[in-house]
Amino acid sequence: MMIVGLLTTTFAVLVVANPFLDAAQEMSCCSLAAGSCRSVCSKISLVALGADAEARENATRRLLEFCSPELTEFWDCANSTLNEVRKHGNWTGRGCCYLALNPICRSTCALSGSRRHLNESCRPSDEPEFFSCLERREEAEHCCSNVCNETCRSICRDLFYKPGKVSNLKLYSSKGCFHQVPKCLKNIVEVKHAEDPKQHLHCCNEATTPACLDTCKRILQTATTDQEIMDALAEKCKPVLPQSPFWSCLMKSDSSKPARLPLDAGKLSCCTKASKPSCQNLCWRAFQADWESAWVQLDAECLSSSFEGELRRCLEDAEEPCEMGCSGLSYCARFNDRSTTLFRTCSAVADEAAKWEADHWSRGGIVRGLGVPVRAAASCPPETLRAAACLLQLRPCETRIHETRLCREDCLELMASCVDWTAITGSHTANTLCAKLSPPRSDAPCVSLKPFLEDPQDNESVIRLEEDIMTPCKSNPCAQGEICEVLPHGRQIYRCVPGCSLGEMSKQMVPVGSWVQIPRYDQQGCLRICQCTLRGLEKCKTLNCIKFNTCWVHDRFIPHKANFYLDCNPCHCFEGEFTCSKKSCGEVRVPSLPCDCPAHYVPVCGRLGFTFASACLAKCADLSPNEVEFGSCSSRDPCASNPCDSTEKCVRRIRTCLSKLHKPCRQYDCIPLDCDPRDEFSGPVCDKENRQHRSVCAMIRAGATLAYRGQCLEGCTLRGPVCGVNGEVYANECAAWAERIVVDYFGTCVAVGLIGDQAKPRCGEFVQCPKLIQPYCIGATPPGACCPVCGGAAKLFYSKKQLDRIYYIMGEDEDKDSVTLEALLTALGRQIQVAQCVLRGMMTPDRDIFIIVQPTSKKPSILQLRACVTETEKLVTRIVERSPRIAAEVPLGALTRAEIAHSYISSAITVGGCFANLILGMIIHIVIL
Repeated sequence: MMIVGLLTTTFAVLVVANPFLDAAQEMSCCSLAAGSCRSVCSKISLVALGADAEARENATRRLLEFCSPELTEFWDCANSTLNEVRKHGNWTGRGCCYLALNPICRSTCALSGSRRHLNESCRPSDEPEFFSCLERREEAEHCCSNVCNETCRSICRDLFYKPGKVSNLKLYSSKGCFHQVPKCLKNIVEVKHAEDPKQHLHCCNEATTPACLDTCKRILQTATTDQEIMDALAEKCKPVLPQSPFWSCLMKSDSSKPARLPLDAGKLSCCTKASKPSCQNLCWRAFQADWESAWVQLDAECLSSSFEGELRRCLEDAEEPCEMGCSGLSYCARFNDRSTTLFRTCSAVADEAAKWEADHWSRGGIVRGLGVPVRAAASCPPETLRAAACLLQLRPCETRIHETRLCREDCLELMASCVDWTAITGSHTANTLCAKLSPPRSDAPCVSLKPFLEDPQDNESVIRLEEDIMTPCKSNPCAQGEICEVLPHGRQIYRCVPGCSLGEMSKQMVPVGSWVQIPRYDQQGCLRICQCTLRGLEKCKTLNCIKFNTCWVHDRFIPHKANFYLDCNPCHCFEGEFTCSKKSCGEVRVPSLPCDCPAHYVPVCGRLGFTFASACLAKCADLSPNEVEFGSCSSRDPCASNPCDSTEKCVRRIRTCLSKLHKPCRQYDCIPLDCDPRDEFSGPVCDKENRQHRSVCAMIRAGATLAYRGQCLEGCTLRGPVCGVNGEVYANECAAWAERIVVDYFGTCVAVGLIGDQAKPRCGEFVQCPKLIQPYCIGATPPGACCPVCGGAAKLFYSKKQLDRIYYIMGEDEDKDSVTLEALLTALGRQIQVAQCVLRGMMTPDRDIFIIVQPTSKKPSILQLRACVTETEKLVTRIVERSPRIAAEVPLGALTRAEIAHSYISSAITVGGCFANLILGMIIHIVIL
């Protein structure tokens, strides 16, 4: 229904103050004046002069009145500036200058005549709001330039870049402009019929005056267009405030139709990975709307090419991502019991297909996918033929880049022993045929056939303990339209939740409530974001289309997506923004804190909801003194100031915000006292008596107090307090786990650990570290934490500017929650498929993200710990490769790089001599395999 759009634009106008008051920046000439002339000059905004001819006339008049003609140097400067301002006075982009944050950008804009003049002074990645305004105005000029009547042309422009002036629609009609409606304006000015206005009648009960109540009931019963409804309600239900219950109800009653989707949005995001422009265009056609005609050509010309490996892997990840484990096979029995090996299609169906393929080859059938007729030689060993067919169907993955291609050496051996060369015509050789099956270089990541030619019981890399780990969602036990989510704690190991598909041909789904990034069909390389609801993808918003080719690093340009080094630190350029590891590059890497801050735990809480161990670390992260408060964030009561109104209950909700635009990062929710306890949208919660409630509302109605969100956890202790690795104090271990936080040690937080490469205790005798879950394990000491923990660990880097752009276009507070650490960890956690592993994470002192995948059991088996390490490495590869499983979902799409952070925990070696070395060697051997 169009009501929501009309309301949103109306609110935008009602809450905007005079923009030039906040953007005042005096002319540089003012420094050449003194006294009253200097005072008057300082009040003249250069931005206002650039945007408004009347402002220029007023400024000239004021200066003539207060500035003496004898001030020749001042007047030379002032006249030159005013002439420069007048020179390009017709450029509509001047009306956006006040939105620029950088003073140099703002003043450059005030004197510019086109967007091209801004290139050296304004970076799109730093000024999302400013460049969004420029885009709207350029679109308006393009659309409205053909409207002959000046009045109509002016109103036409207002419809684009003055959102909220709903009266412009009426004005356009009253001025006789509808005979001049340009094609690009049709979808804006056409009056649309309301879609069943009666569905909003319940909102009338929120009216604050009898006149508003009567008008609401009458107009929703009788109106036929959205415009009638809006005009009547705006007149009788003042003030129009988005936060008021009445208007908020109308906004949430949106019945807009689901967004138009491409055939497969996940695969469409892969198209930018194509090396050749022709392959990129074929990919775009195939997964946008023309699959039947474009797919065959894409497959033949591009996906079989050795130069398009990145595109092929991306498409494979969208269709069948690499997941851990293989079992239950009869024909491909030698592939069974490889619990921590990654496969794309390990299933009974693939097992049957491999049997058919091998039988087909043995009967003289043609081997597919080589481009020429190839038949198997009679001398080919049956087990080799079987292993090749199984490899082709089950598609095991190499761990570093999730490659599924056969190694060149194995392929050449296969060609020598198993191909009937007498049946091949032409100049084909083993090398030319293997170019179709293997990576181009012999040292490139690949899958070897050799391990699968051995019996499992003779292979030391196989641990036949499949019952130790479970992957309940691998076989997809849920109904169509539902997503299987692993539950790491509790008796129930998975649940089915409603979700949205990313296109009618897509196998990729996201759960209801999450946001996705969809490539725009009208402009390649640009994105829009939509939210998954029970009706499909809705609330779509267009992101600023900002294309970057390079990053400027010190004195050189680095290409987009390129990896490079600064000193010893690996870096990555992504969309004009680069991220680097932050390690000390001396000969001996001494553990330290950023900016060489002292290791004193005197915590301060930053405005983004993140605790720094000291004010020094906060300053090092570019926080100003007025952006922090003394004390940890967990020590503050966000409800103490009564931020909710009298009809609501304030309930604490911890958030760590990822965008600097969050002002502030709210640490509470306001729950209406008349909420519906049956509404399970907020999910279950656990109270301080360890009782579970179906929702926050149900807990409030029961008179209980919140302990943590989510189901009541099992396997954790209620003894507390405990110190988390993020430096926050939690009531107990269960409360920390519920926030996806690893417990550092028991007791309140008292120390900060130096950051180093080795996994070992970092706080000396200040802290007694808990006993490791395994005495000899792979693990890590999180940055700033005191104690090492067992499990897989990784450091993640994200584009802060991309998240700023997403945050900027989000309208409601609940939507802005998608740009938080909690949302990111929840989305990452859904990628973990092993029920015995759970993902936890934190913000580092450098404002990067550190994750640990831990066993859920406090006494895990070797296989369970190894599975958690493998799951971590799987996530790292998906992030590095920008898999559609990462790139399609907000906020995961902002992740640009990841590094493995786990190693052998050195402090665990306490036994001596040859025995310790023997154990260490055995463990390293197992992990490597």
